[in-house]
Parts: sequence; C-alpha cells; structure tokens
Amino acid sequence: MKKLFFFVALFFILSLTPRVFAYTLSGAELQTAARNAIENALAAQGENRRHEIIFTQKTFDVNLPEGIIDVSAQMPSQLSYISLNPVRLIVSVNGRMARTVSVTAKVNVYDTVLIANHDLRIEGIVNAGDFRLAEIAIDGRGDYITDVDKVIGLVPHRFIRAGSPISLTYFRQPVVVNSGQLVNIVANINGVKATAKGIVMSRGRIGDLVKVKNEITKRILTAKVIDAQTVEISFAK
Repeated sequence: MKKLFFFVALFFILSLTPRVFAYTLSGAELQTAARNAIENALAAQGENRRHEIIFTQKTFDVNLPEGIIDVSAQMPSQLSYISLNPVRLIVSVNGRMARTVSVTAKVNVYDTVLIANHDLRIEGIVNAGDFRLAEIAIDGRGDYITDVDKVIGLVPHRFIRAGSPISLTYFRQPVVVNSGQLVNIVANINGVKATAKGIVMSRGRIGDLVKVKNEITKRILTAKVIDAQTVEISFAK
C-alpha cells in the first residue's frame, strides 16, 4: 500500500513539473514559412504582378523538443484574390509531426487596368473620356481591359459604378436600327450585287439578324445588320 502511494505521489509531482523544451519556433518564423509557401503558389500560378500578403491574425510561438525541425504547408490549389486563404502549417521534429498551426491570409494582387471615371448607364455609348488607367487590386479574372479603343462606341449592358475595373463582357454593340426604319438591303446573288429599299421590323445591333420587308415586293426577309443604314441578305448556296 505504501509502495502504491509512493508511485501515485511521484506521478502527481512529475505532472506538476514544467515540461522542458529545446527550441521555440516563433510566430514570425511560422508566418515567414506561410508567406514563402504562398509566394511559391503564386509563382506556380504564373502570377508576377505586384502583390501583398496580409495575415489576418497573430501567430503565436510554438515550443518544440530537440531535433531537426521542418515546416511544410497545405493550402488551396488555387489561391483566391477575393476571399481569405487558409494555410495549414505542419511542424515536424525528426520527421514526426509535432504541431499544426492554422493561419489565414489575404492576397492582394495589383494591376494597371481601365476603370470607369464615373457611373456608366446601361445602353449609353461610351468614349475615351469615360475611362482612365489605374492600378487597383484585382479579383483574379483575366479579362480586364487596358486598351480603351476596344470599348469606344460600345454600350454597357449592365450598370458600371465609378472606379470599377472594366471587362469587355460588360459591353455590346449599340442598337443602330429600329422597327419601322428605312434601310438599304444588300444582297450578292451569283456574284452580282443587288440593292433594294426595305423597312426594318425589329430593332437590332451590328451583327444581329433582323426581319426586314422589301419596300417593293413586300416580301419579308432575314438580314444581318451591317450599320445604321445597311442590312445584308445571305442566300444559301
């Protein structure tokens, strides 16, 4: 009984004895490991634009036993430029996992792209003065525009707020013909070009197919809008 009491007392005393660690891995070192892993992932994605990595919380020190320390990282296969990116750091000592540490980071990537100088309304024809080049934090898409000539003369099909980056997908051709409008009908028939006057029966944009009535024959045809005065008939061979 006394022997049992001795072992119980010894266990109790040892449990109160502070554990001795050989090394402390600082929070700064852990964040550096996470930062390096994110930088490598960005490079693997082909990202070479200016960027910054912001950690959202403090990373605390980790106490480790003696041995060879290695830190590896697990993270999403594709980094997000919008939401937070979770990074799981795995700390190993002598090849065996000793601790895991989770951090989250915001990755801001910057590019110089066209942005709207002011609010752009739906169907309003745009010109060069509606835009300017500016360096902004992007959201990861690859369809931003840097050449204003690509959008001059087009119209937004959605409301675009001032300061917003511009994508070509936000725009389309303006309406150039309207129902009841008189246009020139152009057709190539066996290599011979023929023209006639016609009345458009629906509105259309350049490249659209519209119904048009021949002013003389009253025949209704399907024609492609070429410009504000011309539609073209295509005859199947």
